[in-house]
Amino acid sequence: MFKSIDILIGLSVIMLVASMAVTMITQAIIAVSGSRGRNLLAGLVGMIEQLDPGFSKRHAQEIVKMILTHQAVNGGTSFGIVRYGDVIHREELTKILLELASKAETPDQKITKIQQQALRALKNTMAANGIVNPEQTLDNVRLFALQLEKSSPEMASNVRHNIALMRYAPSQFLAKINSRFDSIIDRVSDRFTFNARILAFLSATLVAVALQLDTIMLVNRLAMDESTRTAIVQAAIDEVQSKENNNLAENPSGQSAATAPESVKVLYRSLANEGILVVPKIGEWSDSWKNVNPAGVFLSILLLSLGAPFWYGALGKLLQLRSLLARKDDVERVLRQSTQEAGKSATPVAQSMPPMPSNKSATAAAPSSPTDSTALTAAKAAVNAAKVAESKAQSAMTAIDEINVKLDQLLKKKSD
Repeated sequence: MFKSIDILIGLSVIMLVASMAVTMITQAIIAVSGSRGRNLLAGLVGMIEQLDPGFSKRHAQEIVKMILTHQAVNGGTSFGIVRYGDVIHREELTKILLELASKAETPDQKITKIQQQALRALKNTMAANGIVNPEQTLDNVRLFALQLEKSSPEMASNVRHNIALMRYAPSQFLAKINSRFDSIIDRVSDRFTFNARILAFLSATLVAVALQLDTIMLVNRLAMDESTRTAIVQAAIDEVQSKENNNLAENPSGQSAATAPESVKVLYRSLANEGILVVPKIGEWSDSWKNVNPAGVFLSILLLSLGAPFWYGALGKLLQLRSLLARKDDVERVLRQSTQEAGKSATPVAQSMPPMPSNKSATAAAPSSPTDSTALTAAKAAVNAAKVAESKAQSAMTAIDEINVKLDQLLKKKSD
């Protein structure tokens, strides 16, 4: 039983460390490509197009680009290029649209011809939907929001501006934005999540192929090499205990003060010492594929796609299960020792007792030995503790079964 759990713990440690590499690569690609901002751009373009049937997609794109590069929402500059913002609130969007529409007739050398045309189209759309003077409307909204801040300072900023917009910009334009914004943002979030999963799968493929990560070979090695298995399990146990001690010392409230990446670094050093997760040299990489099972690499890709949070939680549950089983074994050992001691103490007492009288009506009560009572009490306590440990172990096994079900579902989904 312990061997099987130790194999799962060793595999979880390996997948956790490799999954952190997958996460880092995925996040780097998302940051460099500006995936969040681009998905938000596509979603808002669709919403702006729906404001008026005559609003062209090209004009909508220019308007949204100006919104996401606005000083209030942009993502900063990178190599001299302003990055698209990846977060915008509904009230911010409405106010920036009013601000842009108010500049439609104002000459500006920084604005291109197509942008000027887009601003005029936006102003005409606002006029057709109930906002004739966007500049005056924006001024009224800002002043009323300021009055609300003075009269009701406890009110949240977005609530103040939302009330101000409803007070001074009640129109079809505002109604269309308010009714469509939340659903558009939900679709943007779903699209970004889907793209992130694709990137995570590609990153997992890159890591598994680069490291020649063969799950089948790893499981066989952990099953046969007791020293490697013991070293990895002990490193995981030591790291968990060290983190718990640091948390109690630095944060008595029990909140986690240590971060998962720090633990992963320690575990990676332990794996590197055992020759696991080591990138082969360029000259040896192609030759090493002779000893690698492609099915094991594909399985590694699927397992890495589950993500570092999954493996971090799985490792914690497996370590908890191992601790409970070890505690149960200790309790059973104490129970056996207590039973043996009770038997030894009862033997001399029985030998020293006088023979029972022959008279059938006479009764004699044999006094119990203090040592015997102590041993029986300890035995009862050990039995109760064993029952508690067994109950917790069953709960942990249920959690392991849930993990296996999730893995089976993932394998079935990938095969389909």
